[in-house]
Amino acid sequence: MNEDEKIGGLPVFPHEYEDFAFCINSCELLEINYKGSIFTWWNGRTGSDCIFKRLDRMIANLKLQDWFAHLEVQHLSRTGSDHALLLLTCGEFAQHIRKPFRFLKFWTEHDTFFEAIKQAWMTDFEGNDFVSFKLKLKNVKSALTHWSRATFGDIFKQITVREEVVRIKE
Repeated sequence: MNEDEKIGGLPVFPHEYEDFAFCINSCELLEINYKGSIFTWWNGRTGSDCIFKRLDRMIANLKLQDWFAHLEVQHLSRTGSDHALLLLTCGEFAQHIRKPFRFLKFWTEHDTFFEAIKQAWMTDFEGNDFVSFKLKLKNVKSALTHWSRATFGDIFKQITVREEVVRIKE
């Protein structure tokens, strides 16, 4: 689906995956959220010959996702194959625990950081000054969370992927 789904080997170019992405979108299919490594295939080599790819995925239409509102795929370890096993669960919803907000210093170095804060802060709220201040802070927190994901992607998942690559290469 994109260049980030491969490490090693020859580079991937958009024309090589755009048809697949277009087909998924035009069929109104959505990828099911997953846990585990982004990569589901490994060529079994090490060093400069090592290649990781995301070849396996589960997709579903909206009707299936409505029936099973909490579908999740877990990418299991590769045992006896160069592909990871995929485990689909559609059980009961577990209470989602919100992660605490973490301010990341490197955000301040991005060109659009201060504009994102400014736009979120400019919202006017009714009520006393303390309530207004609290709501503005909450608005900035939410805006920064969305801005970070749109600007940098899921950095914590990227760290997990890089850690797994290092672990395997070791």
